[in-house]
Amino acid sequence: MTVQLESTERFFRPNDTDRVRRNYRSIQVQRLFAVLRTILVLFVVAIGLAALYQRTQSDARFAVRHVVIAGAQHTARGDLDRVTQQYAGTNLFHLDIARLRRDLSSLPWVSRVEIEKKLPDTLRVVVVERIPVALTDAGGRIAYVDDRGAAFAEVTPAVGDPDLPLIAGARVGDLARCVAILRELRTRDPEIYARVSEVRPVPPNGFAFFDRQLRAVIYGNEQDLLSKWRDFYSIADAEHFVAGDVAYADLRFDGRVVVKPLRAMPAASTLRRPVVPVQITN
Repeated sequence: MTVQLESTERFFRPNDTDRVRRNYRSIQVQRLFAVLRTILVLFVVAIGLAALYQRTQSDARFAVRHVVIAGAQHTARGDLDRVTQQYAGTNLFHLDIARLRRDLSSLPWVSRVEIEKKLPDTLRVVVVERIPVALTDAGGRIAYVDDRGAAFAEVTPAVGDPDLPLIAGARVGDLARCVAILRELRTRDPEIYARVSEVRPVPPNGFAFFDRQLRAVIYGNEQDLLSKWRDFYSIADAEHFVAGDVAYADLRFDGRVVVKPLRAMPAASTLRRPVVPVQITN
């Protein structure tokens, strides 16, 4: 058997230690120069960015000169210009977008605003206007009401839709409740909604509607309103009611519809049986 003995010389410290030290120092110097070079590059970049920032903050080329407005249909351009002209000449990088948005949103028809800065000197403003869903007699004037129940602009022949339902006799807290019931009518039964010209809140949770076709008041609560209203129209068809025949119909009672006619009713034996229990008061 042959045994080969491996020399252990390579496990001992090299004889030329000076050469090892020189190599180590050379590596350290190279690393130091690399770090210094990186620091120098970062310093130059930082100086350049600072100079660029300073220039953009003071350069007249970035002053607002043009304002492009889109989306405004009912808001007068003059009203928009009066707001935006306050910011003419302001550096785009100094412009307070939140403040400009608040100023524009203070205009009656403006619901929200989207603003975009376009270099070098232009602001793009997109206006989203309120959608009127009703009218209200607030403070001696007729104003539009939006879908959140807020009165926001006086009715004028030039803008809006004056044929919307009128919310009458409503306090501020009642507007949202009336808007909600009108929204339900419009969504679930557009034909009934089209016949409503006025709604008035009735405590605690009722409403008085004016039917423009029958020219009669319809009282009802939020619960089961539509089903009872349809029952009343079935009664009106059976009785051949026309405009001016009915003073009011009250749908707030359980299991019956109360109708107050304005004309004399025929004998009960000649009446067709209504589809629901009905109490007619003469």
